[in-house]
Amino acid sequence: MRNSSGKFIMGAVLVIFGILMIFGNIGIFDMSWIFRLTWPMIILAFSFFFFLGYFTKRPYGTGLLVPAGIFLTLGVTFLLGEAFSYHLVWPGFIAAPAVGLLLLYAFGQRSAGLLVPIGILLTIAGTCLFASMFNAWDIAWPGFVMAPAVGLFLLYLTGKHEPGLLIPIFILTAISVTFFSIFCLGRFAESIKYILGGVLVLAGLATILRKPAPKNGYDHHDDYGGTPGM
Repeated sequence: MRNSSGKFIMGAVLVIFGILMIFGNIGIFDMSWIFRLTWPMIILAFSFFFFLGYFTKRPYGTGLLVPAGIFLTLGVTFLLGEAFSYHLVWPGFIAAPAVGLLLLYAFGQRSAGLLVPIGILLTIAGTCLFASMFNAWDIAWPGFVMAPAVGLFLLYLTGKHEPGLLIPIFILTAISVTFFSIFCLGRFAESIKYILGGVLVLAGLATILRKPAPKNGYDHHDDYGGTPGM
């Protein structure tokens, strides 16, 4: 009985999808938006099955969290991209492996080495998101240099307090911050000129309008209208 019900449901789903595909192609009615939002849901369904496998095999199915996190992030990214635009959400493709590894680290293997690729991928994704939001690729690219430093710093914070880790962290951070500052100054040099000019004008006006400071001592001549002692 259960097999018959399952076959009926599967057959009905296939028939519906077939009809939608036919009518969508011959132009009787446009159902393209349904497909654009449906196929990302299939990716999310894969994520659901991996999560289900993990919960049914705990604590032995922690490896399933990696594909679960990857498919979850990809599904959400595709869904938002198809519904709105890929302009800002595409860095989710870069972050997808990091989400899977982060779930593995949080709920499975507490291996500190996982934090290195997590930090690198999330920093790269954040850099791409920042550059896409503000159209600032010319000043955001030092974030790619910073990415390994973030991964190594996360490794350092987990208890691997080895002084040798701080050397590449400081070097990469210094390079990234230096180039970012230089390119920011170059990009906003015109604005900085007007800001500094305005500050100088205000300082000059304040100097002109400032009341003179009182002289030291007591000016008896001003008070009595004559020279003291006369």
